[in-house]
Amino acid sequence: MVSAGRTDSSTASGRRRFDGMAPVGYRTLAEQVAGSIRRAIAEGRIPPSARLLEFALARELGVSRAPIREALGLLEREGLVVKEPNRGARVVELTEETVREVASLRALLEAFAASLAAKRLTSPEMAEFEDIMARMHDAGRRGDSARVVELDYEFHAAICRASGHRTLFETWSAMSGKIRLYLSTTNLMYRDLNAIVRGHLDIVAALRARHPKRAAQAIQDHLGERLDARAALIAGANLRRQRSDTFRESRRARRLAVARLSATRTPRGATPR
Repeated sequence: MVSAGRTDSSTASGRRRFDGMAPVGYRTLAEQVAGSIRRAIAEGRIPPSARLLEFALARELGVSRAPIREALGLLEREGLVVKEPNRGARVVELTEETVREVASLRALLEAFAASLAAKRLTSPEMAEFEDIMARMHDAGRRGDSARVVELDYEFHAAICRASGHRTLFETWSAMSGKIRLYLSTTNLMYRDLNAIVRGHLDIVAALRARHPKRAAQAIQDHLGERLDARAALIAGANLRRQRSDTFRESRRARRLAVARLSATRTPRGATPR
């Protein structure tokens, strides 16, 4: 029963309306921990192939090991972390093969998404792309690489959402962990962060022109260019590692040879047997 003088927000059908209330966003402790680890990986503070020790993470984040363990399970399902028997968890290593697999699948999905988005893009959605680009440019100007990575991810996610193809977006989102890792390591190649912003301009222009084929091609060119640069970087790193290993082995062999020679050398003044 409603007291006199009070305004009842019930509708004529008897259902009660609660105006001005926003949905409550609830995240478990494990999800919050996973978010912290995910950001650290995306920002390059935890590098690829790094070990993720539960006790160290628990101490760093001020939580018990239980939510750490659950968070690592979440990140494993995202493809960002791998668990090895008796060795714990580590961040996935971006080998040249992994980079090519992620980039090639992204190119297929995002090119299709861009072609669909160009046909059905609304003015608010186009405004969202323009806003992301403006914020990315500002982050690049400030040298905020972590923010550039996040906005880069947001830009490509927005394209997949704007496609209106729910299954496509779900498939793309399932790769989110590896996409974020790919973006963070790829973007580190650029000394000028605004070069990343410029790499998106052709995509935005094609979407603005509502041109499906141009949008799809712009995405493929963009991802192809970054793939080539990233693969070259990995190949160079592998070559340097091989040279370094060879150099270390060479020095070790030389030290052993010298040690053996010293051990068998006849001391001065001694009579050989």
